[in-house]
Amino acid sequence: RLEDKKGAEQLFIHAEKNQDIEVENDETHWVGHDRTKTIDHDETVHVKHDRTETVDNNETITIGVDRTEKVGNNEKISIGANRTEDVGSNETISIGVDRTEKVGSNEKISIGANRTEDVGNDETISIGANRSESVGNNETISIGADRSESVGANESIDIGGNQSTSIGKNESRSVGQGRDTSVGKDDSLDVGKSFTLNAGDSITLVTGAASIRMKKDGSIVISGKNITIDGSGAINIKADKNVVMKGRKILQN
Repeated sequence: RLEDKKGAEQLFIHAEKNQDIEVENDETHWVGHDRTKTIDHDETVHVKHDRTETVDNNETITIGVDRTEKVGNNEKISIGANRTEDVGSNETISIGVDRTEKVGSNEKISIGANRTEDVGNDETISIGANRSESVGNNETISIGADRSESVGANESIDIGGNQSTSIGKNESRSVGQGRDTSVGKDDSLDVGKSFTLNAGDSITLVTGAASIRMKKDGSIVISGKNITIDGSGAINIKADKNVVMKGRKILQN
């Protein structure tokens, strides 16, 4: 139907059933204003070579049910500004080989409930500057085999409550320079078998006005107010040189 009335010009084509259009070469469509297309059932578009679609302004795609997109080779998405992705329920991403994710500036991940991360083989985390990790409640770390931790500079550990360390076998510590230990209250050391304390220059035990000092030259000085030596068995004193005893009185049984 052809309508030539001014202001209501129209070309109307109606096919009672099918319509087939065949173009042997190129086809060009130009629409001066809006275009609306309605398909009551399915649509199939087959492009045997490349396809380019350009939208100069905004684009909105609404899919009522499911959507499946398959790319036979590579896919590249370039977004000039921001991107927001909203998934109303679950999301599953499956990558057959490697994945590289690069963030030029900051990244923030917010998880409303739990998170589980499973790495089948090795994992490497590299942080160029600082890292801060905050756990609001408990944290449990389970390592099936060995663990190695290397800190290039200083390390500080601050524990607000108690700390308990359980080692199933041996423990070895190596300190390159000095070591200071401060205990606010009591300190207890319980050794099941032998105990060896070795110092290169001297060992000094001090409590109040009493002290015992041992030096590497073999001299031992015991200082205090009252000194008592009480042995349930024999007490042997042996010296290669003189034994000197000084006091206001020396009492012997």
